[in-house]
Amino acid sequence: MLRTFYLTLLLFAFVSVAQAQTADELFKQGLSLMDDGKYDDAIASLNEAVNKDKNNTTYLLKRGEAKFKAGKAILAIQDFNKVIQLDEKNSMAYAWRSSIYVELKDFKSAISDCQKALQLDPKNELAYIRMGDSYFYQESKDYLEAMKSYNYAININSNNKVALHNRGVIKKELKDYVGAIDDFNKAIIIDAEYGSAYMARGICKSLIGDTPGACIDWYLAGEMGQTEAQDYISQKCNQ
Repeated sequence: MLRTFYLTLLLFAFVSVAQAQTADELFKQGLSLMDDGKYDDAIASLNEAVNKDKNNTTYLLKRGEAKFKAGKAILAIQDFNKVIQLDEKNSMAYAWRSSIYVELKDFKSAISDCQKALQLDPKNELAYIRMGDSYFYQESKDYLEAMKSYNYAININSNNKVALHNRGVIKKELKDYVGAIDDFNKAIIIDAEYGSAYMARGICKSLIGDTPGACIDWYLAGEMGQTEAQDYISQKCNQ
């Protein structure tokens, strides 16, 4: 009886060890969940990975990104701060932290972090995008500096859909509607479900007199979750 009890304990211990995931396995699981848009589940997996390797900057950086995408910016900044504390030359940590500063409307800090990121890595696309966002959203808008930042990101990677989209928004504000439509077209070719690109392209089409094309874009944007699309459809298309 006692022998059977010990054998059962040994078997249980063996199964538990066999089933235990390594930090790297948990990290890869977190990446897969992020790819599926399951950010809360990804955070849970990445928490376990970090618990097994607390100073792994790769794990911390990715967990911060998952938190940011899950709408938990204040929690995310703690991870980016920790990465910078462990590795002050980590360009992406500054770039991701700048994303949070943009969200918090602390554009001065965002630009400062972007500059640090770009000093460390002149090809950091995210840093150029967030710098452009900062110039665009700050109280004294600087469209030309914003455009310049997005241009740098696109020169590094012509398939950067966010940079193309945001440059299109700048062109729309500068009343270059044809140029804006061209950028939105490129962003949509890269991501056929880019709702805000359809929304903005529809506005530009409307402004140059292409109401039928605008209505199609707004309908598609609405299907992709752009709630303001219905207002435009009601005002411009149901007449």
